[in-house]
Amino acid sequence: MDLVHALEYLDSFTNYEKETPVYPDAFKLERMHALVRELGNPQNAFESVIIAGSKGKGSTAAVLSSILRMENLRVGLYTSPHLHHLSERIQVNGLCINELRLAENLTRIQKATEGYTWRKNPPTYFEVLTALAFCYFKDMKVQVAVLEVGLGGLYDSTNVANAKVVGITPISLEHTDKLGKTISKIAVQKCGVIKGREAVVSAVQPSEAQSVIESACEDREAKLYNLGKEIKIMERVFSEDSQCFDVRTPWGGFYDLKTHLRGTHQLQNAAQAIGLAKALGDKTRLSVTDDAVRQGVLDAHWPGRLEKIGARPRIILDGAHNVDSAHKMIEGLKRHFQYANLVIIFGSSSDKDVRGILREISTEADCWVMTQAVHPRAMPVGQIARLMDTHAKEVFEEPFIVQAIKKARSLATPDDLILITGSLYLVAEARQQLLGGV
Repeated sequence: MDLVHALEYLDSFTNYEKETPVYPDAFKLERMHALVRELGNPQNAFESVIIAGSKGKGSTAAVLSSILRMENLRVGLYTSPHLHHLSERIQVNGLCINELRLAENLTRIQKATEGYTWRKNPPTYFEVLTALAFCYFKDMKVQVAVLEVGLGGLYDSTNVANAKVVGITPISLEHTDKLGKTISKIAVQKCGVIKGREAVVSAVQPSEAQSVIESACEDREAKLYNLGKEIKIMERVFSEDSQCFDVRTPWGGFYDLKTHLRGTHQLQNAAQAIGLAKALGDKTRLSVTDDAVRQGVLDAHWPGRLEKIGARPRIILDGAHNVDSAHKMIEGLKRHFQYANLVIIFGSSSDKDVRGILREISTEADCWVMTQAVHPRAMPVGQIARLMDTHAKEVFEEPFIVQAIKKARSLATPDDLILITGSLYLVAEARQQLLGGV
């Protein structure tokens, strides 16, 4: 297949990023196990780290991948969703999979699933993409793959990998129609990636999630390291473009580290990545030096998260799409930037707590421009505007991001700040417009 036909083939599978699945019926790991078995179990060709949680998975994965690359390891990185191109989801040593490899591996998967059984019960879009990543990583002879869980953990297709190290980022209420109505039930799903005897590095958690994680590690004989306990962060100086910090761990101290990722939550993500890297060294022969930690943290890049583009006025992009993420976004904004007024361009998906997100950030906004991404789940712009509290100062509606950016710029002075947020899909469209065809 050429690339066009390969992508058509991929798009023929049910994509639950665009549709609402019945959970867990739509996510049977038996099907994923069967798929990788047909392909020769490529996930067993390398060491793996799996990262589950509600927030910060991608950032933590990006920092960890950066650290491991600085050790001259061959590192695979699998994340979702992408901002601009599908190839961003599958990387080796920071380089996205190319078109030829993408088409080759989709052809391989097509041949492996030609039988009647597969036509009767075909894999999902995400399962095919995950299997493709495993095949590519094997072909590229990666030594370790960093895998971000797509949804939940227990039934996620990444969970067929035999990870020796597991990360659990902060757990909060999300996908409650699928994962459970309480943090405890959601934590049970996230802890499904803990199978036994792994090293587990957990972020600071709500008490309900913490108890579930501790019980899961005890029951499955996994060694647990907690941020705030075994791993501690000391903040130092910060500026508009960077922040410095120290991290103390069971593997020693790391002092005067520097990151260009903004917000105290990114210090936590970086500290968790450091813990995961050092734990990986304990569980495998892939040792990680302190110099690799320092350089990896410095070089880590994760676009669309408090990302600054342009000046006078500055434009900040952040894909916060739940209440907790919105709270951390506003904290980071106030921490790193000074501005006269804040103009917010906002759009969200219909399945999010839009009212809660708006309430979280409304006290900082001086005026709003409501818009929507070109995506099947995007909430119509008029519906978003109707969810605004009556005390909102100024609310404008623009149906497309191009018009929304133009409107926001007309409202902002050079000393103001424009924030584009509410959805990674919206941030991706805005980023493409602002940077020109990325």
